[in-house]
Amino acid sequence: MKKLLKNIGGILVLAAIGILFARCEQDPQLKKYVYPMPEVTGMTPNIGYVTSQVVITGTNFGNEAKAVKVFFGGTQATDIEMCKNNRIAVKVPENAISGDVTLQVWTNEVGVIGQYEVLPTPYVSAAQSDNASGTGIAEPGDKITITGENFGNDKSVISIRFNETPATDFELIDDKTITVIAPEGYDTGNVVVNIRGYEIKTSVMFNPNSKGDVTVAYLKNYKQPFTGSGTGDWTDPDVWNQSVKNPTGCLQTQNGATFLCFQNGWGKNKLANAKVWQTTTLRAGTYRLEVTYTGTYVPNSDGNGVAALIVKGTDAASIPDVDQVSTISSENGVYATFGDWGKGDAAGTLKTSAFTLGEATDVVIGFVATIQSGNTYFKVTDVKLILE
Repeated sequence: MKKLLKNIGGILVLAAIGILFARCEQDPQLKKYVYPMPEVTGMTPNIGYVTSQVVITGTNFGNEAKAVKVFFGGTQATDIEMCKNNRIAVKVPENAISGDVTLQVWTNEVGVIGQYEVLPTPYVSAAQSDNASGTGIAEPGDKITITGENFGNDKSVISIRFNETPATDFELIDDKTITVIAPEGYDTGNVVVNIRGYEIKTSVMFNPNSKGDVTVAYLKNYKQPFTGSGTGDWTDPDVWNQSVKNPTGCLQTQNGATFLCFQNGWGKNKLANAKVWQTTTLRAGTYRLEVTYTGTYVPNSDGNGVAALIVKGTDAASIPDVDQVSTISSENGVYATFGDWGKGDAAGTLKTSAFTLGEATDVVIGFVATIQSGNTYFKVTDVKLILE
């Protein structure tokens, strides 16, 4: 009798397990999902450059960029910029060659969806104006010659803009030369050449009639990251002249950031009317200077002082001492003095008033500093020249 009961119990357990498995098999959450096969209706463009964008249209692509694989001539693209159910945007990979373009979404291998012709990548070596005042200056109507390589022979796939203003009057002379007329009302900035969607940012073109920030037309190495010669945490800033090295140059690198820095302490000596400057020739107009500083500490003691200035002249002799900057006349220049005395990590902007030049004039733009207190520093991050 006991043996019979034991057998019946075993049968009941097996039956329960069978029912449980049957229920699991019927659970819709455990069914394998089958992704629909994508259908491609188009790919554009089918000719261009590496790193250019290609758009694939169709259906059943899904919305997961990570599920998409596109190959150009056998090289897989690593940058799927966007994937929507009916649109994929992908960048042509660096090592792509001309040939078949193939697509795979999840496990669905669509196969060949088109061909892409990889062209030699264009580049610009120079963009020069015919303006008598300089190749980097262009009045509206001046001709700029753009030289380089691989421009092609189809003008219709080329567009040019000056900063954000389109230039419609241009000629494709040959594969290496484009001439363009500077458009009306453009703002000072880079000339940008676009060939088949591939953008090439060329040199800055200065419009002497445009107002605002014109620093790029007159100064070099004027903002972070400042560049310099030599090695180490302190070195000489490129282009800037220095009357004192103290004992090395005034370009400081700290935690990966760069500054024009006047400092006493931590191996730097006291400064007495140290001058740092660039010379340039300003066209006729009304100008002012803005200098941004950060992470600065200067006590109001021991004759400390810092001033930023624009003054007529060609060398350090044109820059007055710290205690004499107030003698600069409005006809001769402008200045702004530091005033955040005793504040730790002081930050702000020195802004001069404006002064007017009636004709092209040689000027000195820069700083004069006296730092007598120990552990004192004034750090510049940006120098900006404004045309009003």
